[in-house]
This record gives sequence, C-alpha cells and structure tokens, in this order.
Amino acid sequence: MAIRSATHHRSFLLWAAALLLVVVPAAVVHAAPPQRSDIQIVDAFPDVEFSEPVCITSAGDGSDFLYVGEQPGRVRVIKKYRGVGAVPQPRLFLDISAKVYARSQGGLLDLHFHPKRKDLCYVCYLAKHTDPVRKFKLVVEEYTSRGGKADPASARTVIEIPKKTAQHNGGGLGFGPDAMLYIGVGDGNESKNDADELAQNASQFLGKLLRVDPLGRAKGGYSVPKGNPWPNAGNVKPEIWAYGLRNPWRFCWDKRGRMFTCQPGSSGPESREWVTQVVYGGNHGWPYLEGNRRLKAIPPGKKIVPASFEYVRGGGGATCGIGGFVYRGDRCKAIKGKYVFGDYMRGEVYCLDLVDAGGGRIIGRKFEKLGEVPDLAGFGEDQQGEIYMCANEMGVVMTLAPNP
Repeated sequence: MAIRSATHHRSFLLWAAALLLVVVPAAVVHAAPPQRSDIQIVDAFPDVEFSEPVCITSAGDGSDFLYVGEQPGRVRVIKKYRGVGAVPQPRLFLDISAKVYARSQGGLLDLHFHPKRKDLCYVCYLAKHTDPVRKFKLVVEEYTSRGGKADPASARTVIEIPKKTAQHNGGGLGFGPDAMLYIGVGDGNESKNDADELAQNASQFLGKLLRVDPLGRAKGGYSVPKGNPWPNAGNVKPEIWAYGLRNPWRFCWDKRGRMFTCQPGSSGPESREWVTQVVYGGNHGWPYLEGNRRLKAIPPGKKIVPASFEYVRGGGGATCGIGGFVYRGDRCKAIKGKYVFGDYMRGEVYCLDLVDAGGGRIIGRKFEKLGEVPDLAGFGEDQQGEIYMCANEMGVVMTLAPNP
C-alpha cells in the first residue's frame, strides 16, 4: 500500500497543514563553485593510515577519543590530534569483518554512540542474507563497550532490512535531539525494476528515513517511539519518519533541530545531486523527482517536499553527492552555521548557506568549494563540532582548518 493511502491519518494532516509543500525549483548551479581561500583541508592524523575509512564519530563522553569506522568491518579508536607533539596511533575498538559483506557499496557503513548511554555503540553494515531472492540485508547492531573496547559477545540486533542488491544501502545512523535513533535506508537501486516504486511504498523500508528507540524492546530489538507520523495506519510501517528518498547516506541536524541530507542523482549530463531538508512525514519525491528535476509524472494528490539545493553534473564528469554536517566548531569561524557536504566522484568538499525562505522551507545559497578529498566516502564530527572527512581508498582522515 502506498503511503498516500494513509493521508487521512491525523498526524499527517497536522503536518500537511503546517507546511506548504509544492515543487518550487531551487537555484540550479551549472558551473563549478568558487573556492574559498580562507579554509584548507589537512590531514587530521599525519602519517596514520586507516583501511578504507567511511565514518568517524565521538562517544560524546567528554573524552578526546574519536572512532573511525573502516569499510571492511573494523572500528579503530584514536585520540584527537591537536597538531602538537607525537601523532596518536589508533587501536582496535571493534572487529565485525567476519559478518560484513564489504564488496560493491557494502561493508561497515556507519557508527554512533547512544547520547544517554555512552557505553552503547550502534553500527550499521551490509551482510549476506540466506534468502535466495533478497540476497543481502542491512543490519543495525548494538554493542556494549568495556575497558575501551566493544565487547563482541554483547552484540544485539536492533533491526534487519532485507535487500535484493548491494547498492544504494543508505546505512546512515544518527541520534536526533530527541535521543531517538534515525536510520537512513536507500532504495536499493531496485525501484526501476519494481512496479511498486519502493521509495514510495509504505509497506517497505527501502527509500525511507526510519525513527526507532533502540532501548525499547517492543519488537525485540527496538520500540516505535511516540510521535512517528503513522503509528497505526494499516500496512504503513510505523517506523517510517520520511519517505521518497534515494540514498540518504548521511544526515544531520542544525541547532534548531532541522534535519538535512544530500542525495546522489542518476546518470547523464542533466542529472542532479541535491540537498534536502528532511521533513517529518514528508514525501521527498524520488523516483518522480531527482532534486527538483521531474523524471516522471507525479500521481494526483501527492505533495512533494522540494529540494533545498541542487547542482547538475554537466560536462564535468561523474558526480555523487554525500551529506555532511552543519559546521558548529570554532576552528573555522568563517563557515560557522554553514552546511558542509561533498561529492564522492569529484572528490570535493563544499559549504552552503541555509536560508529560511518562509513557510517552513529552507533554500541553499552561496555554494562554495572548500577543497578536495579524493574518494570522499563520508563525514564525521567531534564533540567540539569540528568536521572530518574520510578519503576511502587513500586510507586517510582529513579535517578543516583555517588557511593562514
């Protein structure tokens, strides 16, 4: 059953009345963005090599330690380096390499700690499935850390999501201001082969942003928290927070609690990469829209959350947008409050002003390039709000710094 069948649900009506959601084109940037001269990208841990890093986070426990997730299935912990003295060396925190399927777009995908239970670590990864049709599964697991290491015996499955492919997994994790766990799930790159358009199908998790409480046990691994848009709406999965997404690889919140992500487009010179304000209960358009570019007719009655910002591939080679973080650190004050994100294929890092356009809508303005990170696979931040970037194939973690 499509989500539009549940639009009579009370919470949906309250949401729809609060926001004017129409397809209004955002500014499309055809040319390469200008590069700022006051920001540089530097090696966060000089001469330290990781194995295909994809994510980095802190435990939020007041310590100076950072946790680097490596795509093959390992997490390493390393002390934050402030540019003085010997460079810290990483040590092993968790090894789940025997569980993960690390080919294609698989492997360990993201890592976060519970904001209230600092000893609880959550990882998301792709694994093989025993089902001959749905050959893969996206898995979120919880681990307890003791003595500076995660205890492998403490592994507890929070949720498993079957998939047919190892592509468009999403796999982003994040604890919101409400301390609930949000899970980004890609469309699996399956929609073009399925008549039910998975990102628009409310009985499926693919192409969605989920919200669950991992400390609850109503479903064994989690409970559905209060406040979700469709807690009791027939075949609609009550875990769904937003839908119509292509591949929400990373997402974040600004200081006002608004959520943002950046999604990759398809192929061809007119394809778009786009920044989206992820709206409670919202239909974010995929596969009818790619950013604000219409790919197919939108069925009558469907209200779409427009993209906040989009840029086109043009003739400059392949593109693949990746979500980052709203910068809240002090090292680079000139970009404080700007949305920092990037492009995997271009290996470029950008910043964007997020402007309130009224009616609950955010528009992206002043698109600027901060620098380059080859094979940019993911972003992370520390407790001070400083942003890190993972150069996947190089095995390097980089960070932003002022350019003297």
